[in-house]
Amino acid sequence: MALSTIKPATSPRLSAIRVDLIRSHSTILPAENLIGDTRDDLRWIADEAARIECEFEGAVNLTVSRDSAFKVALDALDVRVRFR
Repeated sequence: MALSTIKPATSPRLSAIRVDLIRSHSTILPAENLIGDTRDDLRWIADEAARIECEFEGAVNLTVSRDSAFKVALDALDVRVRFR
């Protein structure tokens, strides 16, 4: 939800955002479960990342890192976010 609050007017000096997509070691689920449980959230993150990049005209370095299960989920959902 915090990504939705980021706007040029409220964060004029913002230069970087980092989002880490990781699973808790206590909740290792098969990729199919992860896809079902996070589908809407992953799409929402991608949409917000695109909005931030557009509104800030590329001035904000948005970094998203993910563990391998999220790579599988994102690929299955055809969700694209720039990853580093």
